Amino acid sequence: MMKTLAILTVFGLSINHCHCQTLSFEVASITPCTPDTPEPPGEHMGMVRFIYPGGNFTAKATSIKYLLEWAYGILPAQHSGGPSWLETQRYDILAKAPADSTDHQIKLMVQTLLAERFKLKFHTEEKEVPVILVSLGKNEPKLYPAKEGEVHSLKVMPQMGPDQKPNSFHVVATRFSLEELNETFARQLGRVIVDQTGLKGEFDFALDMTPDEERPNPLDPAIVIGAMRDQLGLTVKSQKGPVNIYVIDSIEMVPAGN
Repeated sequence: MMKTLAILTVFGLSINHCHCQTLSFEVASITPCTPDTPEPPGEHMGMVRFIYPGGNFTAKATSIKYLLEWAYGILPAQHSGGPSWLETQRYDILAKAPADSTDHQIKLMVQTLLAERFKLKFHTEEKEVPVILVSLGKNEPKLYPAKEGEVHSLKVMPQMGPDQKPNSFHVVATRFSLEELNETFARQLGRVIVDQTGLKGEFDFALDMTPDEERPNPLDPAIVIGAMRDQLGLTVKSQKGPVNIYVIDSIEMVPAGN
């Protein structure tokens, strides 16, 4: 999948999609959920875990809309068209990949599953939209090399107020790449994040999302941007840039071959 949410180059305004590298699960089971099945915790923030050790892929009560976004590394604003059930109908999906499959390879397998089982067809169109550029500041960023033996994780811990409602969030990332950080924050900001830092590898870091009188929501885009700038030492600015929009041409609700 295109893991980094970045400015993408296309060879024309409208192109037919094809899988240049086709990978498939060894076996996959798809079961529709009942209509009243709730959204999994963390889905709206893009923090649902699907990949487990041993090549196991497990998606519980996932929508095809979110699965599409996850597999292709795109935001809700980066795709259009398609029926309303993409967001409302949920599925339990269990699939098996070779034990040594990488996360990238499993996401390619999910792309194949969407094409073969749900008959997904789409094309891309390039549009000029607001994006966010992230680059290095004058000082070293507050991103620390991951320690040996640490487990990849991102914890978002609410700090509760007297009314037992979250009044801030403490975020702790362990063995987390800047690509993954951008991917997570892009959903909160509603914009593609273009990484110009050149930083590679996995890092440990922490930051706090603290609201104020003007911005009572701790996940307000201005607070997220401020945390990235002030607490992580990154330079963050907005501008317009070309971004690929995925236009859904057709998709079937009942998965084929299930």
